[in-house]
Amino acid sequence: MSNRRHTQTTGLRHRVRDRAKPPLVIVPITLAEPAIVEIAGFAGAEAVLLDCEHGFLNEETVRSMLAHARSAGTAAVFRPRSFDAAACRQALDAGAAGVHVSHVDTEEEARAVVEACRYAPLGRREMSLGRAIEYDVTNIPSYVEHANESELLVVMIESMKAVENAEKIAAVEGIDVIHIGVADLSHEMGLGVTATHPRVIAAVDRVLAAAKPHGVAVGFPTDDPKQVEEFAAKGVRYFEATTPDYLLRETYAARLAALRKCWR
Repeated sequence: MSNRRHTQTTGLRHRVRDRAKPPLVIVPITLAEPAIVEIAGFAGAEAVLLDCEHGFLNEETVRSMLAHARSAGTAAVFRPRSFDAAACRQALDAGAAGVHVSHVDTEEEARAVVEACRYAPLGRREMSLGRAIEYDVTNIPSYVEHANESELLVVMIESMKAVENAEKIAAVEGIDVIHIGVADLSHEMGLGVTATHPRVIAAVDRVLAAAKPHGVAVGFPTDDPKQVEEFAAKGVRYFEATTPDYLLRETYAARLAALRKCWR
């Protein structure tokens, strides 16, 4: 069974926790074109991140992307513009494999995410189901039974306040990954945007130490092979890759530069 099919069968939550396997690399999708989800999936992406915070994706685009993800055998995680309980529930009901919420600073905010995205007894997710149960009410018992164990729940800490509260956030039952928003964190530190400053590395180490006793994975935004190797060795289990807009620009810039050499 391929990694992608295995992910769909067992759920992203189990995938991230399975330390016999490499860390999960998730590919963010910021452009409002569902075909990009298929392209990423056919290229081998185990998971894509439907990024409504930084991308211009509306509800209908997200629903279409979820269908495209399924056709390509890749899992799709929903990232709202900001935490919105109703939007998170709707995405899960539409078939999202998990939810990834930005700017979680406190234990209380993490608990609110769990309440919205997990069924009782962990949370208070409502029984408003549709595509996730393939529009068949007889599938509700099985889906509800397995949703809490299979769907991934990621919260991002992007401030020093959040770093200081990392252990309390990790202790909230139902959280699977604490993902470090390096750009906002380093900017708040007055360092510009950097992932390599010693103060940033110290913050990453602090989060890793806080998360470990609770069995919570830690995420880091990079697909640079050297950085991935370095942070995976530290224990990072979830890496956010480069967005397609940047990749397209780099690809076109390199191709056009190569063509210009033909006229010299």
